[in-house]
Amino acid sequence: MARSESPDQSAGINAEMWKTVMSVRATSPTEQTAEDRALSELSSLNQHRLTRLLESATRLPNVLWCVLLVGGALTIMAACLFGEVSLKLQTLQVFSFSLLVSLSLVAISDIHRPFHGLIHVGDHAFRQAQRSMQAR
Repeated sequence: MARSESPDQSAGINAEMWKTVMSVRATSPTEQTAEDRALSELSSLNQHRLTRLLESATRLPNVLWCVLLVGGALTIMAACLFGEVSLKLQTLQVFSFSLLVSLSLVAISDIHRPFHGLIHVGDHAFRQAQRSMQAR
């Protein structure tokens, strides 16, 4: 995952664990309890694995990087111009803060629509689930 690669062998191990747990047939209440617990733990393990895979594949969207970098530069510039008596520099300061607020609103607007725009929900997880189901 550190090299931005999906660990393929863990998918096989995961499938084998599910086959093993599903092949067990409980005959007593104690065995049924143990089987239920094993299914619960395996389900939890699988959920944590999928979360790690998804988190390793995601990154901060470009629009947010833009807001962070430009916003940081504008904030530093405005702090340096604070208390300036020149009308031009005060105008530049007001413009920079207006630009920062506008960029923030654009980022919020783009994130607010999860299926449209630059930042959107992709079909990666669906395709991965589809491949996993076809492999079984």
